[in-house]
Amino acid sequence: MTEINYAAMDDQELKRYMLTHRNDQTAFYTYMDRRHSRPSNTVIEPNDPAWEEKLVAAIEAQMGHDR
Repeated sequence: MTEINYAAMDDQELKRYMLTHRNDQTAFYTYMDRRHSRPSNTVIEPNDPAWEEKLVAAIEAQMGHDR
């Protein structure tokens, strides 16, 4: 059996691999570890009157859309 090199895959490749090999728990945990290791750039305070606009901007940034 061929050893899979998850570290050599970029995030998109790893995600595609994980989605096509749903029983590969190592791929899943590698992907989730990467996601959780990134710092969160979005801080939204509950009392911020512009919270909704900030949330929409953060979602669009995650999706790769520019405003």
